[in-house]
Amino acid sequence: MKSIVKDNNLDEILTTSKVKRIIFMGTPDFAVPALLALVEQGFNIVAVISQPNRPQGRKQKIVPTPVAKVAKKYNLLLLQPESINQPQIIQRVISLQPDLIITAAYGQILRQNVLDIPQYGCINIHASLLPLYRGAAPINAVIIDGRTETGITIMQMDQGCDTGNILLQKKIPIKHDATAGSLFAELAELGAKTIVEFLPQFFADNIIPIVQDEQHATYAPKMTRKTGKINWQDSATAIERLIRGTQPWPGCYTYYVGQRMKIFAAEVILQDSMLGKPGELLSCDGGLIIQCGVDAIKLKEIQIASGRQMSTEICAHNYLPGTILGKDSLRKGE
Repeated sequence: MKSIVKDNNLDEILTTSKVKRIIFMGTPDFAVPALLALVEQGFNIVAVISQPNRPQGRKQKIVPTPVAKVAKKYNLLLLQPESINQPQIIQRVISLQPDLIITAAYGQILRQNVLDIPQYGCINIHASLLPLYRGAAPINAVIIDGRTETGITIMQMDQGCDTGNILLQKKIPIKHDATAGSLFAELAELGAKTIVEFLPQFFADNIIPIVQDEQHATYAPKMTRKTGKINWQDSATAIERLIRGTQPWPGCYTYYVGQRMKIFAAEVILQDSMLGKPGELLSCDGGLIIQCGVDAIKLKEIQIASGRQMSTEICAHNYLPGTILGKDSLRKGE
């Protein structure tokens, strides 16, 4: 889906677009390339709004959000309210007289009284080809579901969850070995490139909005730590996708005789017939081969309990063929 471009003077369009007052809202690494591209291309960023800085790590040290770091580096006005919908924050946004608000993984829902502030409304950089994969985890979901392509959607925001009109889409293929982390980086860069190409045509009124088709809408809910727990009744293909789709977070895991085993990489082993029960460790020869509901899977990179991540070619001798993984958990509720 491409922009509809009329016969206008491109230099004049670009010059006009760069005087428009833009507020950028974003929080994680995904939003950083877009903010950097806007700044470096000379767009008028009058403020950056990000989530509050939160404690991280074992020492619970307060760490600035990735977007907050960029804002400080470029001396941009930075606001980090607990809620964007607080009356005093709304008044602050109004006082900045934005022509447009751009969001990218900001992490808060904007109410209608915020959406109505800018002359050009609010637009969002979403990491899927809407209406597919609305919600918080579209990048993970496309890998877990075995999709072969995804992309970026620039959309006009409304009060729904990623339900607004589509303004522009750019597609990319999903590599066969892509992880959520590697695809995250690709889409972040694609979002940055797309938004700076899009804005001049948007401000020149050269974009024709397209209403989303609700019949094709799907939802990608937020990942949790339990998302990555393996069900060995699933096929080897589904499990291998789960491993890639949960890397680097929340991660994929099972249990080996009560010890939590994190799994970082694996490959599918095709079989003509079942050689063991689902979850059974079939072989430790050159790695750990586990029977799945369909076919088997070879675990390539693992980590046990508080140990370090290592190749199964090195540590396979520590494991016993015939052991059933997963249901050996000694932890209640897992």
